[in-house]
Amino acid sequence: MSEKKYSFSKEIAESLGIIEAIILDFFQNNPKNFSLDALKNELGFLDVSQIENSYKKLNNLGLFKIIPTKNNSSEPDETMNFYPSEDLVKQACNLGIEEDFLGDQLPSFNLFWKGKDLKPHLKESKFLQYALKNWREKEKIEYQESKKVLIDSNWRPSEDAISILKSLDINDSFFESLLPEFILFWKEKRIKSNSWNSTFLNHVKKQWAKKSFKLESGKENLPLSKNWSPSEDCMKVLEVTNIPVEFIESKLPEFRLYWIDAGEISTNWNNKFINFVKNSWEKDSKKSSNILERLANTEWAKK
Repeated sequence: MSEKKYSFSKEIAESLGIIEAIILDFFQNNPKNFSLDALKNELGFLDVSQIENSYKKLNNLGLFKIIPTKNNSSEPDETMNFYPSEDLVKQACNLGIEEDFLGDQLPSFNLFWKGKDLKPHLKESKFLQYALKNWREKEKIEYQESKKVLIDSNWRPSEDAISILKSLDINDSFFESLLPEFILFWKEKRIKSNSWNSTFLNHVKKQWAKKSFKLESGKENLPLSKNWSPSEDCMKVLEVTNIPVEFIESKLPEFRLYWIDAGEISTNWNNKFINFVKNSWEKDSKKSSNILERLANTEWAKK
């Protein structure tokens, strides 16, 4: 043990305890070499269990992170030395805030106010407001999470959800047919939610819209066949864009091969083919333009 006197803040000692005040003073003067083992070696005159308990208490309050090292400045930043008084801790506990949570708020609070003009007598009230706001937010999140549940095999949409579906002229048999697959899908996902009714409503409405489109247009989702060819209307649309027929026909085998391998289904392969040909024509046109520009460039001959 080093032969020297130890000083500590009276205010810290009154709020947190004498041993805590001594440890904080040691940390402030030795931040780089600070550790629990260093404390035990330095403060050999104290009981080891007392040192460990006090160290844990201060560490939980985040004070080892926020107290700055001493430097040559005549006016050290008092804001960074803020810690809650015993009365403030009691007041916070009376509001339902856990002491550990209060300590967790210190680093961010001190970081925010570092270098700003916050009057000493306002620190306590500002910190309490800050901690209380974050505590209420934490409670809100925890409450929302507590309401989330996994979907089970017996889940059914609420009466309100069914009423909304009926108001959209979606018949019972249709949404009932979607229910088993919906439940199975989300059971396998193992995702918790507090809005299963809304999720089911959206799912049913999307499926109903798809079914309505098929009935109205007479079109069905089908895979592309090996012998598929664009319709006459499709060819007329492409011819209007001044794309040569030879180019259009040359792209047909590539189009078939791509979508047959992809195994996708569509209600309108003609639209896909139109877009495919247009994009291919634009790419080829750009390539041709670049080649012509390079051939027309005679700067190389001037060198």
